[in-house]
Amino acid sequence: MGSSEMGGKAFLAIAAAVMAVIGVAALAAFFASRDDATVPPGGGPGVARAPGARPAVKPGNVVLLYSDERLTSSLRALALRTAGAPSAALEAAGQAVLLQRRPNLTVPVTAVTASRRLEATAPDDPQLQSFIEYWLGRAS
Repeated sequence: MGSSEMGGKAFLAIAAAVMAVIGVAALAAFFASRDDATVPPGGGPGVARAPGARPAVKPGNVVLLYSDERLTSSLRALALRTAGAPSAALEAAGQAVLLQRRPNLTVPVTAVTASRRLEATAPDDPQLQSFIEYWLGRAS
């Protein structure tokens, strides 16, 4: 075997390695560009609460404030599906969905955490479910 033949094989091997690296990089760039952000800009769903807002909520818990007592059973079912049966242990651990009736609310349901809030039109509002799933257990 001549040196020119070995040089040609080495060149092909290096070219193949470079092309493989470029291919992997191109695939990574393609898939990264297809990845949509699942977290809304601004630090999660809902809007920021004013410092010192009431009710005070332990980080990780979500409180559902509602105005109409006819919503109680639907909201209780939502809380049960997302966090399980409420208990003092879950609340202390910041893993509870709690209900509080507030007859003076101007919207049917307001979900609040230690730092965020979301106004919802009904217990079956998809934004309400997303808010609870995102914030439950998070230390705001």
